[in-house]
Amino acid sequence: MRDMIQRPESMSLPHSPEMEGPADPAKGWDIRKYFYMIAKRLWLLLLCFMTSIVVMLVMMARQIPEYQATAKIQLTRSVGLPANLQQRDMETILGDYAQTQRSIILSREVIQRAKDKLGITPQEFGEKFSELGVNPIWETAILTISVTGLEPAFCADYANAIADAYVEYKAEERSGSSQNTVVNLSQQANRLAEEISKMEGDLLAFVRENSVVGIQERGNVAAGLLADLSKQSAEYRTQRMLLEAQQPLLAQAPDEVVLATLEYGLPSPAIVPPVSAGRDGDEMSASGAESLIEHGVVAPPHWDSLKRENAILEAQLVAYRKKYKDEHPLIQETLLKLQQNEDSIKVEIQFALKQYYSQLEALNIKEKAAHQVEQEWEEQALEIDRKQKEYEGLQRNLTRLQGLYDLIFNRLQEVDISAGIQMESVRILERAITPGGPLKPRNLQSLFLAALIGLALGIGLIFALEFMDDSIRYPEEVARSLGTPFLGLVPTAHWKQEDDASYWIGNVDPSSGFAEAYRNIRSALLLNPSGKPFKTLTVISSVPKEGKTTTTANLATSFAQTGHKVLVVDADLHRGGLHRFFGLQAGRGLTEILLGRATLGQVVQRTSVEGLDLIGTGAFPDNPAELVLRREMREFLAEASEKYDLVVLDAPPVLAVSESTVIASQTDGVLLVVWSGRTSRKLVHASVRQLLSRGSNLMGCVLNNLDLARMGNYGASSYYHYYGYDYRYEEEAPAAPPGAGEKPAG
Repeated sequence: MRDMIQRPESMSLPHSPEMEGPADPAKGWDIRKYFYMIAKRLWLLLLCFMTSIVVMLVMMARQIPEYQATAKIQLTRSVGLPANLQQRDMETILGDYAQTQRSIILSREVIQRAKDKLGITPQEFGEKFSELGVNPIWETAILTISVTGLEPAFCADYANAIADAYVEYKAEERSGSSQNTVVNLSQQANRLAEEISKMEGDLLAFVRENSVVGIQERGNVAAGLLADLSKQSAEYRTQRMLLEAQQPLLAQAPDEVVLATLEYGLPSPAIVPPVSAGRDGDEMSASGAESLIEHGVVAPPHWDSLKRENAILEAQLVAYRKKYKDEHPLIQETLLKLQQNEDSIKVEIQFALKQYYSQLEALNIKEKAAHQVEQEWEEQALEIDRKQKEYEGLQRNLTRLQGLYDLIFNRLQEVDISAGIQMESVRILERAITPGGPLKPRNLQSLFLAALIGLALGIGLIFALEFMDDSIRYPEEVARSLGTPFLGLVPTAHWKQEDDASYWIGNVDPSSGFAEAYRNIRSALLLNPSGKPFKTLTVISSVPKEGKTTTTANLATSFAQTGHKVLVVDADLHRGGLHRFFGLQAGRGLTEILLGRATLGQVVQRTSVEGLDLIGTGAFPDNPAELVLRREMREFLAEASEKYDLVVLDAPPVLAVSESTVIASQTDGVLLVVWSGRTSRKLVHASVRQLLSRGSNLMGCVLNNLDLARMGNYGASSYYHYYGYDYRYEEEAPAAPPGAGEKPAG
């Protein structure tokens, strides 16, 4: 029997879709799922449907019948105008024109004329009138005048009166429009003629005062000179910067390098390519040195001969000192010549430095002079540019005024031509007739609309409630949401609860689906996905009242029915009630073992199932969290594992107390029980994370109290019934205690 629980490591696991995680997204859209989703809350759909119908019936009963009459007016434009006098974008103008005419019809003047035509008092008008609507027909130049009122004849008369009043208004408008247009255009033409005359005088005066003739050529000359001066100033600045860059380097260089740099490195008055000088004594080009000498900037170099003579004298001095003492005349004469040569080299250095600073000062003066002249020419160029732009601005203003004058003059000619041609006309296309029936209420249409609104509202609420449900409802959600294997489901038991023993499979028909569900969970544990053997198993839940105690009792019973020797332990030291399933007493139990007051053999109780023993909670302690951390807890589990094939512990909820994860971490495996459709997914996630963080071996999850009758997309209910595993009690079964598929915890 132990081999059944301790499954060999080499045993291969059957392929389980629940262990693969989320379902294949390519799977087709299952309409049955949504059908049963609606069927589950059909009462809500019917409630919304009936409420909408009742509300509509009440509204219909309170509505007063209203009638509507409609007149149509056609807007037309003359086609006899010349092409240059007609508007170009006719459709756009007609669209805007129609909206303008709509506003005219709704204006106070036209409405008052129509009321006067009716010849009724304002009080009578208010009692009969309800609404007026003027709207253009799509993509046409036809306006509809719709009047809604409480009397059919009034609606037709008022619509026709508005149409007649509008036609009269347009006739009066056309009579005075042409004369007003001519007067306005003539006034604008005279004003523009005066402005053009004044602008021409201002332009002539500006030309005389500022010598504008040839101003563009003068601007080009100034721009050319400014560019040359800028280039020359940049050349001087470059030469000066080259000399200034040599100054800090000369202070650290030897005399030979200083002389070489100052004699051959001084730039000529013209631009020469920059040449670097350093301690390594890079030689200058011969052409540059010759140029400096020819122009008299420096004297021809003779310090090389002095250096060469010093070398010869130093060699002679060494030779003389080998033969003579320092007081010898030859040695003294040689030392004197060496000193004279050194003094001559210093003179050369001073002369070269003087030439260097003179050249640097000269370049600085030239640069400032060039910059000053450049600024003067820049101011003159800016002044010329300002005058040119001002002159061009005057010319543009004159051209613009002349164009406006020509446009108005041409428009005057067009008005003279079109004065005798009718530009637009309006006529009554259809006069309003007395309506034969009311506009509203329309009973059939209103009821149909209310039915659609009620159904749409009901379906919307159903889907909103369904998608707002954060609980785990279906088996495939276990692996997809929790990432843990799905080990089985427990269907809802549709019988009335009498006591906790009503849900114990020892009192239930063995062939029922309720009992078969626990046998399936037992098989899944024996073939657990991890492949690790287990001797101790903790049954746990996230929150109270999820059915962990019922699952513990039934799962331990199902293992004992296979011949295993099983010990079931009530480890819920707060509200443990596992003993009620077997008709036993809590008595002395786990608390006494952990306190060292009793042994396993002294507190174990035999149940009515062969091979199944029980250890109750014992007295509820004040500090259960500290008790499960004692050494006695580990020793108890080790002793129980030796004496029994399987030890099943009913632990308290993870999120309710702190010792639940401690108990789970001390056993070989953990089975998580989740109440289908009630426990929040966030709470279950928190429980799983807490168990895994404490080192628990979470073997899988069991979905409890799953109503198979509402899982239409599974068809599981019909399969259970087909194989004789109906989870309902038979009516004639004598031992059929009613219940609800889940006991209240504790």
